[in-house]
Amino acid sequence: MQGAHNAKIFVTEFLKNDLPNRIADYRFANRDEGKWYLDDETLPTPTQYLIYEPLTLDDWPTIITLVMSTTNIVRGDFTNVYDPQYRVTYSMRTYVWVRAEGADECTLMRDRLTTILRAALLDHPCLKANDPENFLEVMLDEGTLREEFSDLTLLKGDRFLAGSYISYDLTLNERITRAQIGTVNEFNVETELIPADE
Repeated sequence: MQGAHNAKIFVTEFLKNDLPNRIADYRFANRDEGKWYLDDETLPTPTQYLIYEPLTLDDWPTIITLVMSTTNIVRGDFTNVYDPQYRVTYSMRTYVWVRAEGADECTLMRDRLTTILRAALLDHPCLKANDPENFLEVMLDEGTLREEFSDLTLLKGDRFLAGSYISYDLTLNERITRAQIGTVNEFNVETELIPADE
């Protein structure tokens, strides 16, 4: 079973492929479309990490996804190679961490990146396209989506750190796979006569 590690990688890979184009769209789209016309410093493309240590990271802003728990497992049918299929729901969090000069700039960058991150996670066709081998739907439960924002933290001088996270339930297909042990093609039995005692 792939487990929580692969669920975290699934979201991380999806955001790595999706966010650069989505952020570019928000940077340069017409204001009449309800989006922003911004430069790279105002809305930078974040770096995705698989770890959760925001104070020790080198690149900012950062996106970090965590699996908090497994909430549901449902046994499905067997696949064509006789591996059991499961529908597994994970409780996830995806964090946005921003460090910038000035409190207003830091807060604005965090809020805008959180808005774009939410749009990416709720874009079901893009989320589904990230897992083409999954014959059932990849599903993010919108009813579980929730946002939390941290307070500003003064680091040094005019540098500030701000964070937020979006929590949600994500359902994926998984299966238990077994390594092929092999097939018996031929089986020979050798016999030897044991002489009877006289």
